Amino acid sequence: MASETKVPTTRTATGRPRTALLLAALVVACGGGSADRAAPGERPLVLGYAGELQTLNPLISTDQNANELIYALLFTPLVTYDEAFRVRPWLASSWEIDETGVTFDLRDDVVWHDGRPVTAEDVKFTFDTAKNPAVASPLGSVYLANVSTATVESPYRIRFEFAELQAEPLENFFWPPVPRHLLEGVPAEEIAAHPFGRQPVGSGPYTFDSWTVGQGLEFRSREQFPAALGGPAEIGRVSYRIVPEPTTRLGQLRRGEIHVDGPIAPRDADRVSSDPDVDVIAFPWRQFTYIGWNTLRPPFEEPETRRALAMSIDRGELLEAILLGRGRPASSVVPPWHPYDPGLEPLPYDPAAAAALLEAAGWVDADGDGVRERDGVPMSFELVASSRNPVFGDLIQVIQAQLADVGIEVRPRLLEWQTVLGMHRSRDFDAVLTNWVLDNFRVDPRPLFHSSQVAIDGSANRGSYRNPVADSLMDLGARTLDPEAAARIWRDFAGILQRDQPITLLFWNDEIVAVRRELIHTGFDARGELVTLPGWRWRDTGTPE
Repeated sequence: MASETKVPTTRTATGRPRTALLLAALVVACGGGSADRAAPGERPLVLGYAGELQTLNPLISTDQNANELIYALLFTPLVTYDEAFRVRPWLASSWEIDETGVTFDLRDDVVWHDGRPVTAEDVKFTFDTAKNPAVASPLGSVYLANVSTATVESPYRIRFEFAELQAEPLENFFWPPVPRHLLEGVPAEEIAAHPFGRQPVGSGPYTFDSWTVGQGLEFRSREQFPAALGGPAEIGRVSYRIVPEPTTRLGQLRRGEIHVDGPIAPRDADRVSSDPDVDVIAFPWRQFTYIGWNTLRPPFEEPETRRALAMSIDRGELLEAILLGRGRPASSVVPPWHPYDPGLEPLPYDPAAAAALLEAAGWVDADGDGVRERDGVPMSFELVASSRNPVFGDLIQVIQAQLADVGIEVRPRLLEWQTVLGMHRSRDFDAVLTNWVLDNFRVDPRPLFHSSQVAIDGSANRGSYRNPVADSLMDLGARTLDPEAAARIWRDFAGILQRDQPITLLFWNDEIVAVRRELIHTGFDARGELVTLPGWRWRDTGTPE
């Protein structure tokens, strides 16, 4: 029997959403015109970050820092999340949902930053473009894999049909539309390189102002942002400043040159926590750190070998020595704070058992050089990681030492983040130390592990993992409506994942942010660092706290 859910337009979210050829010019700019709220010379809110961004196009972006800006500042997703991670209206003012699909009524007071209204035609255009395989949009694989069609019913009403029964259907729609009038007609294969990615025209509370490659980006508050969605942002200017060196960023934070630095490494949190002008805030995050194995390359083809590798890594040592206890050992891709957390213990650190597994698989140190071999081939591989992450350098060294204790040679290689991402996405790697941020709060690991993703270039199943039993459990869990039954399915899936070890989970991270106390912010949580930024203000404005 069909059910219907209607959310009245007065029920808006209590929190904000998180988040052709490339231009040759070093600086690209797109002034917001008279609708900008920032006054000349107004003090900007300066955010300190380690790395350059590649794009601010929601159709293409896979970078967490870029997504924070996209979802919280520049664009308006169809739905958002409140502090309890419940779906709430945003661009969509209400919805009607049944077993076969959902119909959204859109707000009629949201406009693109060039003045045109945001309509259902924009939403459908975004859907159709994201579903085009030639675009290689993460929206298509993460959110829309199980949404089959979109039909415009009126300028502000759109209907989506599901490809199958959905357990958490509204989670499919935490994405922002892009302007049809600016991107329509662009060939699918050119979307990623189109100048829109560096000169975005959004619909959110901030407009894009400028991008200086290697230095940072500038944004301005939008006067016309609807009052029902929070109205114009309190702080008129926001600067995204690129400062690669963590020590330099912390120095600038302490001098007041930047106001927010995050995420920061645990050791840096301890260094700055005594500063009277800085608050250090840690909170559970929706990110897990893991080692991904390329299951198509030796020595990672066999689950027993991958399991031995996992049992050779002491997560406790990594967590305490490098993360300083700021996180939790991971045993599942379901967060420990989620109702479906299976409660599994991680595979134990057991070098003796790992050695036995390796020897049973034929990996022995016949020549006594400390490295195991099989059929004359040493058990040696390259482990790549991003130099941008402040803890990965330390983690990779400790992991190298731990695996050496059981006769495995690891060749660490720290590279620039975009290089690592390119290698990972193209499956041109042996093993990679990296992390994954959940795009939303739905349990659906199919993009990471489903066999159907292996043949898709650039998909998130970058280790080429295949298991038909795991496939069936993921498919069943994604359409199971009963919470208790779904919890059992995800617990069974977690057990298979632990046995097969296509990735070795290390820990669920805490996010740590350092904030100047002159800034009055409204908190940080697993939705994102910038999710509430449009409501932040300066302490010296005289506005009551």
